[in-house]
Amino acid sequence: MVLVEEFLEILERPTIGAVFVEIMVFLGPVWIAFLVGITVGWIWKPKWAAWKNCKFDFSVPSSPSASVPSTSKPLGFQSSEAPTPSFASYADAGSEIEQFDSGPSRLNTLPISDEDLDHLWHLVERKDGGPTWKHMMDHSTPNMSYQAWQRHPETGPPQYCSRTVYEDATPELLRDFFWDDEFRVKWDDMLVHAETIEECPTTGMMVVHWVRKFPFFCSDREYIFARRIWESGRSYYCVTKGVPCPTIPRKDKPRRVDLYYSSWFIQAGMTLLPSLNSFFFSRLGN
Repeated sequence: MVLVEEFLEILERPTIGAVFVEIMVFLGPVWIAFLVGITVGWIWKPKWAAWKNCKFDFSVPSSPSASVPSTSKPLGFQSSEAPTPSFASYADAGSEIEQFDSGPSRLNTLPISDEDLDHLWHLVERKDGGPTWKHMMDHSTPNMSYQAWQRHPETGPPQYCSRTVYEDATPELLRDFFWDDEFRVKWDDMLVHAETIEECPTTGMMVVHWVRKFPFFCSDREYIFARRIWESGRSYYCVTKGVPCPTIPRKDKPRRVDLYYSSWFIQAGMTLLPSLNSFFFSRLGN
């Protein structure tokens, strides 16, 4: 009510010029806050976010299935009722890695199983039984194209899906690029810490500790997650999800993200151009 009364008093000024000046003074703090927000956002923006001519489109296609070619279920890939031991895990045999059973482990059991692979396959094939995906974004450059969707389940945080097609890459190059944390810290301005806690030479599964930088008015975020890759020919499924790790104590800062899911599927499409389909959701812990 006080603001309304002050605004009405401004309108009672004798001249239009006086009214204009008073309105500018009245809205001054709002303009200052707006300009500060724009400046902070521009300074903080990471290098990889500098896309131009980005187009938001809420029209068709309403579902990723309209633009993602259906992949036949890989040989030996069965439903979650029957795990898939014949579906190969991707592991770098030449790397020096510590086995989960070679001493005290920070985790009681392997946190990612073939059931997680089955769930990712159903996400890729749009057969997971979730809500309809809504088209959000469509963008292209001379050597890549990008589309994004979102949906809101009845329970849990919003979920996001994206599909990127690359002109000058191979499925293997994309796999190694997204798997390489040592290189990621060189191009991802938001990633300030990346450490592999444990790694399994049999399955190639890793447990990883990340800390990501956020603007000064937000706390940084801490992630502890497991990830694992399966391969079928030149197609790759990677499941990444948050896991508890009691041996790394929780701190006030950075804030730990307990609910975290970020998985992707890479394949060479019918045009032999590799595509990356990713799925993501997260929520801060207490």
